[in-house]
Amino acid sequence: MRYEIDEQAQILWADLVSAGSADRVLEAMLALIGARPELCGWDWIIECYPLPQDATADHLKILSEAWGPPPAVEAITVFVTQDKLLHLWARALDFQFTRRKHLIARDVDGARDLIEKRRSLRRAR
Repeated sequence: MRYEIDEQAQILWADLVSAGSADRVLEAMLALIGARPELCGWDWIIECYPLPQDATADHLKILSEAWGPPPAVEAITVFVTQDKLLHLWARALDFQFTRRKHLIARDVDGARDLIEKRRSLRRAR
């Protein structure tokens, strides 16, 4: 799985498609948050079109159980996809990851815009 960590912006970008299988994605994510638990409180951009065909609810359950404590401020994950129904799955994930909102964008620039809009709203409070 390819990923980049933007320390200054505190954004993790990952390309799930490059990992191939859901097992590889899970293994890479577990290793990443195990080594850098603070990433669980950062905003994420996940390129995931198409999703690994072998992804199951069990993969998400394992990931959510390995997740660290909820961040002090709501963080977001933006899935970059052309899948028009992925927003339904993303909404369900909101309940598995405390203080994390899951959104959808069509491209990485749109994902970055969503992150900036959410951060602006946080600052305005």
